[in-house]
Amino acid sequence: MIRIIEWNCQGAFRLKNRHILDLCPDILIVAECEKEHILQFGKLTPPPNDFIWYGDSNKGIAIFSYSGFKLQRLKEFNPNFRYIIPIEVYDDARSFMLFAVWAKDDRRNPLVSYIGQVWGAINYYQTILQENSILMGDFNSNRIWDGKERIGNHSDVVCFLKRFGIESLYHKQHNEEQGQEKLKTFFMHRNISKPYHIDYVFASDRITRNGYNLTLGTPQNWIDKSDHIPLMLDINAFKSKLNFENTFYDFAIRNLQRLTNITQTRYNEEISLLKDYALNLDTKEYDVDKAFALIDKIETLKQIDQLSGKFIDRGLH
Repeated sequence: MIRIIEWNCQGAFRLKNRHILDLCPDILIVAECEKEHILQFGKLTPPPNDFIWYGDSNKGIAIFSYSGFKLQRLKEFNPNFRYIIPIEVYDDARSFMLFAVWAKDDRRNPLVSYIGQVWGAINYYQTILQENSILMGDFNSNRIWDGKERIGNHSDVVCFLKRFGIESLYHKQHNEEQGQEKLKTFFMHRNISKPYHIDYVFASDRITRNGYNLTLGTPQNWIDKSDHIPLMLDINAFKSKLNFENTFYDFAIRNLQRLTNITQTRYNEEISLLKDYALNLDTKEYDVDKAFALIDKIETLKQIDQLSGKFIDRGLH
């Protein structure tokens, strides 16, 4: 059995961690978590066996391993999607993709805030969604808000993930429709009379087919600690592994081979240079600026490819 727990702790995790760690997680995702030096491993926070943190300031999203699982952030991580963090979780027997989610606003472009961030991320990472995948965290979203002006709404995300065999485990387990959840995960201002369901676990069938159980905390036990309750996922052990490599070259090949023949022919020289650039990056120490330069160039080619397709569809080539 593998236990993965997600909790938006509403800050100051160092003062609250014993409550969630008493639930014995193998993997723990904590949104609104402070940086490592503030957590003070071994003093205020029990030291994990592996740890990843990402954020813009002192508050971000943290992924802890309190088991034999190791954690590795994908090299193709795109910081434009705040904060959807792609993590390879692995041990000797198995590996899977964990997308740790804390969907944030975007003040520069409100159209891609919250669920818009998730929509952008799943489109960007779609070449690996067919792998063993779990998306888990605070999505800050529900179908009841589909009418808000966004690039991609909640229902769009649900439908897109379903194409890859990835479904919401709460809705699957409770046989409830999106937007009609009886159990809530968030209580605005820690007020039980203002409940919403905005935290989710989406998972591939290949991970859950051997059995799983999703448990939600109760507000009575958690509302004095946070405005969110934790989600606890237990899945029966599986032995499959990911079928891609966490390299810049593999990322480049996966995305470039999806371009149409016309785009590949027209930009053959640029594509060849990008492959060489990716190979070179894999031989060097990770450089965020060079990594993002590769990501940006590949994303630009993908956009050109999509626009070219629209012209061809309309007979304008």
